[in-house]
Amino acid sequence: MFLGYAAVAVIVTIIALNIGDPAVDTTSALAVAVATLGFEIWLATIVLVLATKKNLSLDQLGFRALRGVAMLWPLGTWAAGIVIVMIYGAAILAIENVTGSDLSRLAEGNPLPETDAMTDPVWFVLGLSVIVAAPLAEELFFRGLVFRAIQARWGLAAGMIISGLLFALVHFEISVVIPFWGIGMVFAFAYYRSGSLWTPVIAHAIFNGVSFAVTIAGVNS
Repeated sequence: MFLGYAAVAVIVTIIALNIGDPAVDTTSALAVAVATLGFEIWLATIVLVLATKKNLSLDQLGFRALRGVAMLWPLGTWAAGIVIVMIYGAAILAIENVTGSDLSRLAEGNPLPETDAMTDPVWFVLGLSVIVAAPLAEELFFRGLVFRAIQARWGLAAGMIISGLLFALVHFEISVVIPFWGIGMVFAFAYYRSGSLWTPVIAHAIFNGVSFAVTIAGVNS
């Protein structure tokens, strides 16, 4: 099943690249957005298929309800992620001021595209992927699968460090490796301490949702 999703994602991407430049061609941009959504669905499917084969329930995967004070965990986790981003940005500025080097490439972040090809349907699919699919799929994979496996074998610290690094590297952007590594570790720790995968899923969704809203606001201004 998950191989089927992968095939669809690859085919759509190939079609998009052959139609035209996603930066200027609406059809191509939509195809890439659909492929992005398909990839996230495929990622989640991998975990769910593996869980089914091992007779693991959603509760055992970590989808446990947050109750009482635990409901504050997602917000606190998101805030910790923001602090990491701010510290990273301040460190880049400090190094630039001291050395005179231009490190702007390391401070670009992971921005969403803002071109004429980004029509409402493209933004809708991209928003669905970024705010809903990505938090669920990536947390299922990196925290529910990778972190749990490494933590069980080599301990909490190793689980946080390795799963966090893989989470950062999969975004394929050099400027976010360090901050996303830190955020990935925070997400893993929050999942471990809260006992619920909803903690990093919600924090991730808030993080992406705010970034998406800021991008949309900038496009419409």
